[in-house]
Amino acid sequence: MGSKGKIVGLLVTVVCLGIAVYGVDFHSLVDALARANYALLVPALMLWLVGYLTRTVRWRVLLAGVGAGSLFELFGVLMVGFATNNLLPARLGEIARVYLMGRRTGTRKTFLLASIFLERIFDGLALVAVIVALSAVVHLPGWGQEVELASTALFVGIATGVAILLFRHDLAARMVGLVARLLPRRFAKLAVSAFGSFIHGLSAMRRPNVVLRTVLLSFVVWGIEWAAYYSVASAFDLGLSSMDLAAACAFLLVVVNLGIMLPALPGYVGTFQLFAVASLSVWGIPREPALAVAIVAHGAQYLLVTAIGLAFFGREHFSLKSVSLASRASDDVEAAAVSEVSS
Repeated sequence: MGSKGKIVGLLVTVVCLGIAVYGVDFHSLVDALARANYALLVPALMLWLVGYLTRTVRWRVLLAGVGAGSLFELFGVLMVGFATNNLLPARLGEIARVYLMGRRTGTRKTFLLASIFLERIFDGLALVAVIVALSAVVHLPGWGQEVELASTALFVGIATGVAILLFRHDLAARMVGLVARLLPRRFAKLAVSAFGSFIHGLSAMRRPNVVLRTVLLSFVVWGIEWAAYYSVASAFDLGLSSMDLAAACAFLLVVVNLGIMLPALPGYVGTFQLFAVASLSVWGIPREPALAVAIVAHGAQYLLVTAIGLAFFGREHFSLKSVSLASRASDDVEAAAVSEVSS
């Protein structure tokens, strides 16, 4: 990330934190944190750990036909990636995963990038499906109804896009070609070549059993994530019934994970707190306990992921300094994309 990107990330974090804490009574916030039942963090931490193991299984499914090594080794690479996202800007954890897997297996970087891209797509699909299902079960209060309408449209769009990418890649290539005509010739050629290489990377993932298993595992991943949030929220006196708390945590899950897509400082500092407070306020939860939930949920997950990831850094002979090399290696993906398709 360049200096301008870092400044933007810092500004986004400062603004989000400012909005999140605006009007908060800090005595009430400290009181909410002091009264929490922290024993409920234990099942939450265990659930998050199981969730990342499930993500590892899903990635292995997407890497069908690649000698990815044992599940434990793949888990290590995954956690190094997530820990890197917590410690460095610009989502460099994704580049770290590509770099480590490419170094270990010799797999094409375009294929590895395609697998991570599909992870994100299916994550988005699962999250949007959660809000659509939630709106069918309960009446979303406040601006939750606008989120429901936007999510329904997004669900249809993502599902259509995934289907075109996986099963009508010729149509996707033609669409990219039409858009590329609007670009200068040099960039148009690069865009078409890179997209062609990316589509080639998706080839092994087009099997219906791979798609089906990935979809199912994505729902399991986010079901586990929801249960972890529910466990953390249950540690606080939020004044909701069990059913309403379950619904509020599902809404929190969706809003936070869509909100942290904004560019911010590493670890989603600021964006997580803002969108957690905003989503819980829809259910009438005061800002102080809502912010307390956000602080504990974010802090616990951040420490868990970072600690496990750093433990695997040594095993992978990887360091934060290596990420800059991995980032530069990602530039080679573009060059490789051009040469692969042009040849």
